[in-house]
Amino acid sequence: MIHDALLILWDCSNLSKTKEENSVTAYANDGDAEIFARINEISKSHHKIQNFIEATGFRSRKTHAGLKMCGLYSQALSEGFSEVIQTYKKTLMEVEALVIGNHNYTLSFVYSYVEKYRGLFNMLNKIIAAIEQRRLTGCQILSLLHQYILNANERVHEAVIRIFSCINKVFVNQLCTWLLYGELKDPYQEFFILHNQTAEASESFLSSPSSTNCEKTLVSTLQDATLECGYVLNPNMIPYYVPLSLAQEILFIGKTIILFGFDPKKVKKNSSFVASRTLMPLQKCGVDSRSCCFRFTIWEDKEAEFHEKLQKLKNPEVFEVCNLRGVIREIKECVTKHLWTVAVEEAQLIHELRLMKDFYLLGRGELFLELLRLTAPMLDRPTARTSTRDMNHAFQLAARAVFLSNSADIEKFSFELPYVKPNVSTNTSIEEDSSTVSDGWSSIILKYDFKWPLHLLFTPEVLARYNDMFRLLLRIKKTQHDLHALWKTYKQSTSFSMCQLHNKLMFLMDNLQHYMQADVLETNFSRLMDAVYKTNDFEKLKKAHATFLADILSQSFLTVTSSRDSDSSSDAADALNNPVFCNIMELLKLCHSFCGMNNSVADREAEDYYIRGYSDRFNKLVKQLMQLLVSLRDRPCGVYLARLLMRLDYNRWLSGEAQLTQSVTNMLRY
Repeated sequence: MIHDALLILWDCSNLSKTKEENSVTAYANDGDAEIFARINEISKSHHKIQNFIEATGFRSRKTHAGLKMCGLYSQALSEGFSEVIQTYKKTLMEVEALVIGNHNYTLSFVYSYVEKYRGLFNMLNKIIAAIEQRRLTGCQILSLLHQYILNANERVHEAVIRIFSCINKVFVNQLCTWLLYGELKDPYQEFFILHNQTAEASESFLSSPSSTNCEKTLVSTLQDATLECGYVLNPNMIPYYVPLSLAQEILFIGKTIILFGFDPKKVKKNSSFVASRTLMPLQKCGVDSRSCCFRFTIWEDKEAEFHEKLQKLKNPEVFEVCNLRGVIREIKECVTKHLWTVAVEEAQLIHELRLMKDFYLLGRGELFLELLRLTAPMLDRPTARTSTRDMNHAFQLAARAVFLSNSADIEKFSFELPYVKPNVSTNTSIEEDSSTVSDGWSSIILKYDFKWPLHLLFTPEVLARYNDMFRLLLRIKKTQHDLHALWKTYKQSTSFSMCQLHNKLMFLMDNLQHYMQADVLETNFSRLMDAVYKTNDFEKLKKAHATFLADILSQSFLTVTSSRDSDSSSDAADALNNPVFCNIMELLKLCHSFCGMNNSVADREAEDYYIRGYSDRFNKLVKQLMQLLVSLRDRPCGVYLARLLMRLDYNRWLSGEAQLTQSVTNMLRY
C-alpha cells in the first residue's frame, strides 16, 4: 500500500484509478483508509497543477501559438508553479528512499511528509480556478497573484512570492523596453499598453483631444492632447496596484521616445505636420535604427542607470509601487527635459509663441489694419470658391505694404475660407438663400505651419481655440476701424443725436479693444513668458500654455469656464451659452448696422428714425450688460466683466443710463 501511495503522489494517475478501492479494502489497517483518502486528495491537487503546467508551459505555447491562454505570462506562471513543486518532488524522493531502506514504515509516515503541501496545493488550485473561470491573461494574472501574497501560512507566502517573481520578470522586461526604447514586446497583447492597429485615423503626428469626459476643465482639455501613434492604454490589463495616473505617465514616456525615433526631415515637406500623417518605421523613412542616435541624445549616460533600476524591480523585496513610481518619475523628468530642450532651443518655442500673439491675437495691428482695408468687402459676403485664394493674395499685399513680405515668418501663416455651396430650392432665389450662409467673418480660419515637435503644444483643439480668439478680435478691430472712419462723414453733421450715438459707440469699442489687448492679452502673455523662462520641464510648459489660453478665452467671454473653475465643464458650445459674449456680438452687429446706415438712408426723416432705433437698442444692450454684472459677479467671468465695466463706467454714466441703484464701483466693494 505504501508503494501505491507513492505512485499516486508521483502522479501515476492511471494506477491510482484502478487500484484505489482494492488497496483500501485488501490492505488497510485501522485508520489507513482515511489516511489513504487524504493522500489521494493531495495527489489529485498535484495532478491538476501538473496538467495546468503542461497546458500552459513553453511547449504548449510553441504548439498553440495562436491561443491567448498560452502567452508569456501564462508560461511564466507555469514556470513558477514548476519551481514551487520541485520541493514537493524532492520530498517524495526522500520518503521513497526511507521507505526502501525500512519496510516497517506505514502510510502515516508518508502522509506526515506530504501533509504540509496540502495548503499550498489548495492555494495554487484556487489560482488556477480563478484564471480559468475569469479567463485571465497577461497583467491580469499579475494582479491576481499580487492579491495572494499576504498569507498567514509561511510556506504558501514564500511560494506565491516565487511565482509572482517569475511573472514580474516578464512585466519588468516589457516595461523596460517600452520606457527606454519605445518598443512594445507584446506578441499576445498581454501588456496594459495596446498597439491599436485598427485605428488608422488616430495614428498621426497630430492628436485630437478626448471628448469622452465631459467633466474636464478647459485647461485639462487643452493640455491633455499628446502624441497619438497607435498606442493606447488597455484598462482591463492595468494591474490594480498601478494607479491610472502612473499608467498614463508610462504611456507618455514611450510615446515620446517613439516621437524622437522619427526624422522630421524625411516627412513630406508640403504636408508638414499640420495634415494627419501615419507614423512610419525608421526603416521605411530610409533611416537605419542602429545608426539612429536618438536614444543616446535623450538618455546620455543615464540609460544604464535607468536600466539597472528597472531590473532591480524584478526582486519582490524591491518591487513596491512607491519604488516603481520613483523610477518612472526620474525617467519622465529626463524625457521632458530633453523635450523642452528640443522645443525651446531647437524649435525656438519662445519665438513661435510671440508669432502666435502677433498673428492670432492681432499683435501686429498695422498688418491686420491693412488686411481689413483690402478684404472687408469680401468678408462681408458669403464665401465663394475663390475666397481662400483671394484672401491669401490680399494677405501677401498687406504684408508687403507694412514691409513684412521678406520675413520668413509670413510664410508660416495662411488663410482658409471654407466654401459652403448654397442650397437653392425652387421656391427661393440665390439672394434669399445667401442670408442663411455664413459670411467670411464667422468662417475665416488662420492656419499655422509650425516647427517639429511643436505639434505636441499646438494641437488641433488649441489652434481651434486660437481661431475663436482671432475671429473675435478681428471683428472688434474691423468695427473700431469702421467707426473711426465715419468721423470724416459725421464731423460736419448738424444732427446732435447722430453725433452723440457715434461717440457712444466709439467710446464702447475703444474701451473694449483696450480691455482685450491690455487687460487680457498682454497681462496673460506676460505670465506665460514668465512661466516659460522659469521652467525646463515640457509638461509644466504645456500646462502653463493651456492655462494662458484658458484664461484669455474666459476673460474674453468666449467660454463660461476658466482655468480656476475646476468644477465646471468645458464644452465647445460654451461661447454660445455665455450671455456676455452674446451681448458683445449684438453690440458689434449694432455698430455694423450703424456704419452702413449712410448707404441706405435717403432723407433726414428716415435718418432720425434709424437713429432713434439704434439709440434704444444701444441703451437696452448696455442695461443688459450692467445687469449681467449683478447676476454673474460670483462666477469667474463676472470678475472680468466688472473689470471691463469699470473702464466704461468710470464717471457712473453707464450705471445712470441703466437705471441702477448703485454704480459698478460700489458693486465691487466687499
